[in-house]
Amino acid sequence: MTSAIEHTEKRYIVATLDASESGRPALQAAVRLAALLGAGLEGVFVEDINLIRLAGLPFLRELRSWSLAEEAISTQRMQRELRTLARHAERMLEQAAREMGVPWSFQVWRGRAEAASLAQAFGADILSLAPVSSLVYTRARDTRRTPERQSREAETSISVLFSDSEQATRALTMACSLAKDMGARLSVILPATRLQDLPALKEKALEILKSSAQLAHFVRITGTDAQSLLQAAGASGNNILITSADHPLLQQAGLEQCVRALFRPVLLVR
Repeated sequence: MTSAIEHTEKRYIVATLDASESGRPALQAAVRLAALLGAGLEGVFVEDINLIRLAGLPFLRELRSWSLAEEAISTQRMQRELRTLARHAERMLEQAAREMGVPWSFQVWRGRAEAASLAQAFGADILSLAPVSSLVYTRARDTRRTPERQSREAETSISVLFSDSEQATRALTMACSLAKDMGARLSVILPATRLQDLPALKEKALEILKSSAQLAHFVRITGTDAQSLLQAAGASGNNILITSADHPLLQQAGLEQCVRALFRPVLLVR
């Protein structure tokens, strides 16, 4: 079998960005995948419209953790904070993209910070969703890559939610390439609700793994909700989840519930 990644036309990747360190794994994965595919990358900083509306409430106060002093929050102040975070997110994107030689662009998007809304708004071939909190935001911090941080990055593991579809085949093929490039462990989650479907599904995954010369650990999942996926991903200790956008489990459990439950980068392959 010839790797599907060799056949694809030039792809377009959109990555939602978080200015905090929690968003760095999703950014790094998106940049590396763009480099592997020769794809263009667009970073999107999400201004959560609900957060901005919340800041307009007259009774809202912020409690400073270091001084326990209360400070009023206004819409204007919130917008200034978000602009500062957006500039930091853009610098993170620029640095990561230039290191890998990836063409990039950046935009600020205001809307609902929900996975389903983002998936509908951006019709990219691959959508990288970083966990975004609509109520908690952090100021830019020191992002220098210390030896300890580099060691943690080297321990990254990847899981791919597999099914019998063309998109799932592309997702697993890309996961193999990304795992090899990052030196990451790879797990394949098989959502076979019927036991008789499991051997054929596993055999198809094994063919793709063999063609990519990639080893993987298999995890079977029988449930159809986000909690079942969380248990499977948690058992394999994954940091990044790659799945086809049309995967039945995402339709049944709901994309938003899965992203929130997993609280890790999710790459949707279309």
